[in-house]
Amino acid sequence: MKQNSILIGLKEAKEHNLKDNLEYIDVYSNYVKKASNRTWSRGQKRFLDILYGKERRSRK
Repeated sequence: MKQNSILIGLKEAKEHNLKDNLEYIDVYSNYVKKASNRTWSRGQKRFLDILYGKERRSRK
C-alpha cells in the first residue's frame, strides 16, 4: 500500500515537472521572439561567462 502511494506521488511530481518545463519553454520562446538579436546575444554571453567562466574559454 505504501509503495503505491509513493508511485502516485512520483507520477504527480513528473506531471508537475513537465507542466513547469512547458511553461518555461513558452516564456523563453516569447522572450526570444520579442528581444533584439543584440539583447539576446548579450544575455547568452553573460550566461556562458557564468557557466564556463571567461578564463576557462580563453585558455585555448
